[in-house]
Amino acid sequence: DPAALNITSTTAGSDPATVTDATTTYNISTNQTNRKITAAINTAMPSGTTLTITMAAPTSGVSAGAVTLSATAADAVTSIDTEAASSKTITYGFTATMAAGVISSASKTVTLTITAG
Repeated sequence: DPAALNITSTTAGSDPATVTDATTTYNISTNQTNRKITAAINTAMPSGTTLTITMAAPTSGVSAGAVTLSATAADAVTSIDTEAASSKTITYGFTATMAAGVISSASKTVTLTITAG
């Protein structure tokens, strides 16, 4: 599990800086070709906030870069062929605008799914 992503301060009149956590990893093993990993969260983010995921791709795959998470699954890694890989880094990013105001602490469940690509 990643650490809590907390925005604690910002410069007056500016949007807060994005906070990130890259302590989470994943392993993948597939004996199929043309697979992809999709990512989604269980509930929508509060207005004015964004949660992103960046997944390091295994050797045969292609990372989509920073993907905005929502309740609708989005491609995070594509073009995965027969492979086994471990300790691939997952980076989460949290951004808020000034318009978001003060937001109560909340948890999100991230679901990663391997499907045909």
